[in-house]
Amino acid sequence: MQGVIFALMSGLFIALQGIFNARLGDAIGPWFSVTIVHFVGLMGCLAIYSVVRDRKIGGFRQLPLLYASGGFLGVLVVVTELTSIQLLGMTWAMCLLLVAQILCAFVIDLNGWFGVIKKRSNRGQWIGISLMLAGVAIFSLS
Repeated sequence: MQGVIFALMSGLFIALQGIFNARLGDAIGPWFSVTIVHFVGLMGCLAIYSVVRDRKIGGFRQLPLLYASGGFLGVLVVVTELTSIQLLGMTWAMCLLLVAQILCAFVIDLNGWFGVIKKRSNRGQWIGISLMLAGVAIFSLS
């Protein structure tokens, strides 16, 4: 249940972050807004870390360097999200963002990439993906 709550909170935060970033991008441009967003994020993380202090720094040395690129991916997420919201509007951009996210996660699960346990797909999942894509197509017509 805790995982469900965190996932729902994450969805809420992504939507709010997207519109806040888009408005910031409108005012100061996408790349400077990404810099501001990540600086504020860094300050927030440092503040939380100063209280939580979950010191697991030793594990960092054992990870492939690829996993440290998540910060750069975050930069790409922010700039592409705010640009898509500016160009498409909030709902349409979020709709496409979620479809891309779900499809990417599905492919990662199917192939067992990045240390994820490989999972087999079933008919229900394929039907769900088909319905999701059909929903996006219907949504785009309205």
